[in-house]
Amino acid sequence: MKQLLKSPIFNAFCISLVSIFYWLLFNLQAGATDYEWLKYYDGGSPFWMLWSEIILDGWLMIIANVLIGVTILIVALLIIRRRPYDEYHAAILAHCLIVAIVLTLIAIAIFYWIALSEPYWIAGKFTLFIVIHWTTVVFANLTYVLLCRWR
Repeated sequence: MKQLLKSPIFNAFCISLVSIFYWLLFNLQAGATDYEWLKYYDGGSPFWMLWSEIILDGWLMIIANVLIGVTILIVALLIIRRRPYDEYHAAILAHCLIVAIVLTLIAIAIFYWIALSEPYWIAGKFTLFIVIHWTTVVFANLTYVLLCRWR
């Protein structure tokens, strides 16, 4: 496993795979003709109303395209590097992955609590979870790449 963590190409492959998967998911959702089922009707929560409008207005594809742009930046920086990382850099990657995992577990716990407290409009809430997860993974990886370039 340490050999894989030391390889910039493997890192580029993994982050690309995650980003392509989520981009395709967002692209399929954006191509749906009927968004009305994603509309949040309960007037009690301005946050969920705003998130509903973000989904309906097509902002998910803008978010997806920005994250794809950051992924392309990460891949370019990783490809430029070419040489494997040493033990020190592998430890930094492990810490960044741990941060991403912890933030994902926190997001899962919050998502679970939200779903149990108000099971209505689960599709929009799950979409928010996906955005948080994808953003966390991409920016944790960007942090790793930038930290390794400076040290």
